[in-house]
Amino acid sequence: MALAEFLRKTKETSRKLSTVEESKQIFHFVLGNESCDLDSAVCSVLLSLLLHSQGEVAIPLLNIPSADFALRTEVTYLFQQNGISADLLTFRDDVDLSALRAAGRLRLTLVDHHALPARDRQLAPSVVAVLDHRPLDQDAVAALPEGCATDVRPVGSCASLVAERILKEAPELLDRQVADLIRGTVLLDTACFSPQADRTTPLDLAVAEACEDKWSIEESRSATFDRIISARKDVSSLTSFQILHKDMKVVRGLPLPGMPLLVRDFAGRADAASALAEFCAKHSSEAAVVLGMSFAGEPPGTLRRDLAVYSRGAEQPAKQLAETLQGEEWLQLTPRPCQVPGMALFDQGNTKASRKQILPVVQRALGAGSGGE
Repeated sequence: MALAEFLRKTKETSRKLSTVEESKQIFHFVLGNESCDLDSAVCSVLLSLLLHSQGEVAIPLLNIPSADFALRTEVTYLFQQNGISADLLTFRDDVDLSALRAAGRLRLTLVDHHALPARDRQLAPSVVAVLDHRPLDQDAVAALPEGCATDVRPVGSCASLVAERILKEAPELLDRQVADLIRGTVLLDTACFSPQADRTTPLDLAVAEACEDKWSIEESRSATFDRIISARKDVSSLTSFQILHKDMKVVRGLPLPGMPLLVRDFAGRADAASALAEFCAKHSSEAAVVLGMSFAGEPPGTLRRDLAVYSRGAEQPAKQLAETLQGEEWLQLTPRPCQVPGMALFDQGNTKASRKQILPVVQRALGAGSGGE
């Protein structure tokens, strides 16, 4: 079944959920993480396709409101390149997972995360499988039901784990669209197999090669990577407030927005201070940890990172968090001046440390166990 046709059918199924309340049909949702980055979105779609081919009523569920999809510019770009429009997709505000759980009609597979955030912890008994590549959270795994099939491995991209299953269980699904989605996602997550990023594993390479060999893909890896990076960096149509929502995670009520530009450049925008205050107010938080990245270093294509702790009110907790992060010597943080009131800004010397590695430090600083992804 072609990918667009499959997604059209899943969208029709999700629309009918409210009309089959009295039925006993069980629905299997493949739920990505709350950032809905390219890896999460692609894994949700392609693992659902695999499960559908094996007889499951599987629906990919993008874990954001439909109104936020336009903020994921690299996701919308690669999906559109492969014939996937927003109207074919099912978003978190399209379905009531809690109601399905209460009715005993919900099965969940988690992709690209394995720790349910606080708002979703009541869904834990419905989780039947996990496929993830981030550092293992033993407390989060312990909270999952007995018998949950858990595959958590430190590969560069969760899409590599999904692709591995497709290649083993249903290689006929690897049409050109599926191959392009997998290859593009793996290249983005591994920074085009950059030694500097140090995220590539043999499985990531093998998956990309399988896609290239199957379809004789001629475009160079660097050209594909550059196209997707350009789409992700394109925030020309977004306000500063929207940029803060473009790629966000929350741990114990603290938002951690990631952005495709350096925080110091964001801080130079005229509306940066007001956007940060509005952003924190919307999320009922007095603070935020903002993470920036750019491939505009020298030589061209060099990855650069920085981060900031912002406080709109309670300064002491934010100051303690900034001191905790600065005390993590492996991050190689160097303070730099910042014109935004309430913001402590740092250059990040260790560019290998992404949000996945920084998040556990924030969790510990906040006294959180598995309170976020």
